Amino acid sequence: MPRLNNLYFWFSACLSYTRGSLASPTSDHFHGSTPYMTCATWTLPVAATADNVIFDVPHVDSDIDVPDYVWYEDTWSTPNLAARTRSTLHVDDTFGINVQLCMPTLDTKGKRQILQIATPGFGFDKRYWDVEVESDKYSYVRAAVKAGYSILTYDRLGTGLSDKPDAYNIVQAPLQVEILKSLTILARNGELTKAAEPHFAGGLAVSNFTKFVHIGHSFGSTVTNALQAQYPELSDGAIQTGWLVSEHLGTFGQAAFGYQYARQNDPIKFNDRGSGYIVTGTKNSFQQLFLAKALLDPKMLNYGNSIKQPGTVGEGAPTGPIIGIPAIDFKGPLQIFMGEHDFPICDGDCKGVYNVTELKKSSFPKASALEVYIQPGTGHGCALHKNATAGYQVMFDFLDSNGL
Repeated sequence: MPRLNNLYFWFSACLSYTRGSLASPTSDHFHGSTPYMTCATWTLPVAATADNVIFDVPHVDSDIDVPDYVWYEDTWSTPNLAARTRSTLHVDDTFGINVQLCMPTLDTKGKRQILQIATPGFGFDKRYWDVEVESDKYSYVRAAVKAGYSILTYDRLGTGLSDKPDAYNIVQAPLQVEILKSLTILARNGELTKAAEPHFAGGLAVSNFTKFVHIGHSFGSTVTNALQAQYPELSDGAIQTGWLVSEHLGTFGQAAFGYQYARQNDPIKFNDRGSGYIVTGTKNSFQQLFLAKALLDPKMLNYGNSIKQPGTVGEGAPTGPIIGIPAIDFKGPLQIFMGEHDFPICDGDCKGVYNVTELKKSSFPKASALEVYIQPGTGHGCALHKNATAGYQVMFDFLDSNGL
């Protein structure tokens, strides 16, 4: 089995909220509306409670510190998380989470009340789901709305326009799961609808959502899977992309990511990231992690590298407890969507590395449907390849065939 120490980084009208006050409007990362969809972006106060851990790990305060962190995580003799844990930290706080809600302008397909909630993985914020270059070919958000769905995307804690607290003890995987839980509860209770309406131009009525589909990419899929395992009643269906538990998962370590200290990598873009925020350093490293040459569009390599986001040291080892948790009581349909040449997850070849029967038995015994789909010619960053929209149609067909 792969070492859990190394598994985190396989996964990755605006109103800005600051704790206790309202800040001036911002339009960063806002993709905008089209004739067939309308969107709003704002920062939502999200309350979340989690039990994080305080653990031994080298601090990263400069590029010079990065090798010590990488070697510590990759060395075979480094103690596991349990041996490195010094105490637990009960986190109970409200965080500013930047969200984008998009809906069909007209409910011509009768699916506007189905809300997809999409969680990005390591290296990305919500722009992974709403590519701004040749959007009609690459944007998952636009494809989902054209298919009739409403969709909520968000910047995970520590990324994009969301809050960026302590990178060691606060921004950890358990808290990311609880933030997704809170966002889902807000949506299910109608509170998201109330929060969204002031941000839509012309007083557009926001749907009261009735069904909820969770979709994740990479680390976002591990967060989605943990939600289904811990709170199965919150999800009516799910798609996990770029994530599959197999013997090949995690066969290479942190050294493959070419990390740099985020603030030194880009002092302007990442000036709000402090100690413990690290990022894939070069465009070449980004390509090796996320893209397959067969269907590589150079524009997507440049775009993806331009929007890359740091992760935190604190999300590293503490990701272990949420990896591959069996979702014993999850009863909805689940599609696992993998790029054929996903190097971080399948060691470069996802064909034949899974057994659907065994996967259902061990991890999703009550799922109403389980499908593993391999997208030809695609790497880890499925949304950045030339056949992206063809892959999205496979996802929508699966959901539609299962009543979603």
